[in-house]
Order: sequence, then structure tokens, then C-alpha cells
Amino acid sequence: MIDRKMLGVIAIAVLGILIALVQPFAPGLSPLGHYVMGTVIAGLGMWIFRPGNLPFMSGTSIILGLTLALFFAYKAGLVFPGKVPFKAPPQIYGVVMGGFTSSAVWVLIPALYFGFVLQKTGLGKRIAYMVLKTFPATWLGLAISWLVIGVALSALTPSITVRVAIVVPIAIGIVEACKLEYRSKGSAYICLLAWGMALFPGTGWLTGSLSGPIMQGFFPPEIKHLCNFDDWFKILALPWFVVTFVYVALAYILARPKEAIAISSDVFKEEYKKLGPMSKDEIISLLILVGSLLMFFTEKQHGIPTAATALFALFLFVMFRIIAGPEISSGINWDVVCFFGIAVALPPIFGVSGISAWFGPLIKGPIMSIAGAPLLFMLVITAGLMLIRFIDVPWGFTTAALTIIMLIPLFNDFGYHPLAVTMAYLIAVNFFLLSYQQPFILMGEGMIQGKGWAPAHVFKFGLIYIVAAFISLLVAVPYWKMIGVIR
Repeated sequence: MIDRKMLGVIAIAVLGILIALVQPFAPGLSPLGHYVMGTVIAGLGMWIFRPGNLPFMSGTSIILGLTLALFFAYKAGLVFPGKVPFKAPPQIYGVVMGGFTSSAVWVLIPALYFGFVLQKTGLGKRIAYMVLKTFPATWLGLAISWLVIGVALSALTPSITVRVAIVVPIAIGIVEACKLEYRSKGSAYICLLAWGMALFPGTGWLTGSLSGPIMQGFFPPEIKHLCNFDDWFKILALPWFVVTFVYVALAYILARPKEAIAISSDVFKEEYKKLGPMSKDEIISLLILVGSLLMFFTEKQHGIPTAATALFALFLFVMFRIIAGPEISSGINWDVVCFFGIAVALPPIFGVSGISAWFGPLIKGPIMSIAGAPLLFMLVITAGLMLIRFIDVPWGFTTAALTIIMLIPLFNDFGYHPLAVTMAYLIAVNFFLLSYQQPFILMGEGMIQGKGWAPAHVFKFGLIYIVAAFISLLVAVPYWKMIGVIR
């Protein structure tokens, strides 16, 4: 029998083919636009369902190959020759493959190696146990510990995958040490707090999560300079601190068990002692990572771009043999890098094919009608993007595309800094109520074999996150007005 994933791929592929052939959005959207839209939808189906655990490269190859073929066919007049005017860009390869030359990709690649180094050297685990042994072994102490660990690990690597891989196994170890039942209230509190702190805090700065490089790559050329480390931190650090703090506080108030935790700080001290003294590789790695972070924060002062700093850090890891030769190919997931490259190229592909010009006005009227009231506007578009995330899984590209289309008119007509509007996308991409909406929940469940939490716990913590997100907007909008990024 054909499994559900294959049925999903077939259904979405048929939808893409119908859009390409029937062209339901004519005459507003050109035939080329329909063909490109159908191609991207077919590739998106491969990304979403991944039948047989096919790599992301399967969908990436569909989009790259067919889009290149379409552009060259139109340029040569082979597709409806003489009927559809199409001004091919000077460098078609530069449009379709542009994501792979974007500075965002060259921030991403070294950053993924940062996470590899944290795992290989044991530095990430050392940092986690060092914090855990510092605070009292209570439900509140654990919450504070996970918060500190989340911030510390986010400062050293943007890879949420790595952070989840470090903290979730430690969390389930604490559950077992406390002799708590798997998937119990106490188990969910420990594990979902740890998981949340691997996800949320780093969203507040450009290199704290992969959302930073992703949005930097997505930004249109005319406003790309506005997506930099300093502005991201100035505009988004406070709102994401509020999200993180409220998530922890509400989890402690609403989701902690009534009985006291059955563990002492001595357990964490023993685990830390087992790690032994810091190795030479750990010390060198820590110095390189902290130095890189300082360079990121002071980019305006020294003028060295984030990508250059990240690449030099990667050079140092290789030079000091912390990353060995064979690990260049095996140390990170190159499938994710290829997936990221084509995702970053989608906005210019949509621009050249006419999709952006066609789709923009469709949403401009309803959205712009409330843009004069910033708080109402941010609350509405955030809620709308959250609703879209019920079908826009797992990585939220529809929400990203809708956000990007809004940025320039909101900036030009209403004075919204693009990064302020980006907050709606960031909230939506971190959103979850059900496990399937959040790939990092699925990853965490896989690491601990589903022992940490039940679906009801995910739903409860998802509601906590939603409350935290909307409270952050109530704080953020007045703050943005005060610092002048919303007029």
C-alpha cells in the first residue's frame, strides 16, 4: 500500500501540475509565473512529506532543475514563443543559484560547524552541567538553569538541532534520576522547558538561531542592509527575552508538579566531575567561539562582516585540528545547506517570474488597511501567520514568503523597520500546538524515544508559548516606537 507520505507528495505534485497547465490565475499571473509556482509547489511537497526519508535535496533538485529549464526555455522563445514577453535577467544562473552565493549561506556553514564542535569536544555538555550544579535542585532552580543554559548555548551556536541534541538527553537523564514516570507531568515540565530554552532565547540575535541567516538571505536587495547584527539585536532581543521569560514563568506556575523534586544538586556535581578537567580542544573552542561572538556584536565598530568572522573561526578550528579533514564532509548536514541555498533563492525567483508582482497587491489592501495602528497590525498578522502554520510545515516557508512581500510597502509607506515586521514571522515559525508543526519537537521525541512528554503536554506548553508571544508584542510595539523603528 502507498503510505500517507507518498499520497501527500502525489497530491501536492498534482496540484502543482494543474496550476502550471490550467493557469487559474491568468491574466494577472503570466504563464511563466504559473509554471514556476507549480514547480515550487511540487518541490515543497517533497520537503514537507519526504517519503522514505528522502533528503531535502530531492525537492531542491526539482526546484533548481525545472526553474533553470523554464527560464532558459522562455529566454529562447521555446515556451509560447512570441506570446509572453519575458525579459530574462542577464545571469539566469545568478538568480536561480544566487542563494548559494549569498552571505547568509556563508554564515550558516561555519555556524553549523560551531555546533559540531560543541558536541565533539563535550563543551556543550560541560556548560550544561556547570549551570545545573550551580542552582538549587528545585523546580524553580531547574527552570532558571535551563534558561541560563539556553542563552549560553545560543551564544555559541545558532544550530537549534545541536542545542536540542545537548539538552534533551540531559533532561531525560534528570527525569530518570528523579524516578519520575515517563510522559508524566514532571517529565514534561523538565523536558519541554529544556527544549524551549534550546529554541527561543537565541531568536533574539542574528546568529542565535538559523532564523537569522534565513531572513538575512530572504530580505530583498534594496533593504538587505537593514538586516544586520546590531539592528537585529536592538529590535528583537527585548521581545524574545520577554517570550523566553514569560514561557519559563508560566511553565513554572501552571505546569510544574505539586510534589517536591526528588533529586539533589550533588547529582549534577557528580556528573560534572565525571567530565574531568577541560581539555585543550575545549579551551581552544571556547576561546574561538567567544571571540567570534564578540566580533559579531562589534561589527559596526570594526567593519568586518559576520560571514568573514564566521569563516575565519572555521579556519581556526581546522588549523587547530579540532575539525579534522574527514569531518569537513561528515561534520555537518550538507543536505540542509543545499535546502537553505534554494530557499534563500526563492524571493528573486518569484520576482523574475512575476509571482511577487502578482501576489503583492492581493494582500496589500487588507493588510495595509490596519497598518496605521501598529499594535493591532502586529497582533493580527502574527495570529494570521500562526494559523497558516497548521498547513505550512515543517519550516514555515509560506509564512516567510508572506512576510517578505509585506516588508517593502510597510517600510516605505508606514515607516515599519523590516525587522519589526519580521517578529511576526519569527513567532509563527517557532509556533507549536501539535507535534507535527514543530520539527524540533519531533527531533526531541526521536532522541528520547517519546519518553519525555505526551501530546497533551505539547498542547499545554504550546498555549503557554502563544500567551508569551502575544505578551511580547504588547511590550515590543511601544518599545519600537520609543527607539524610532516604527513611525
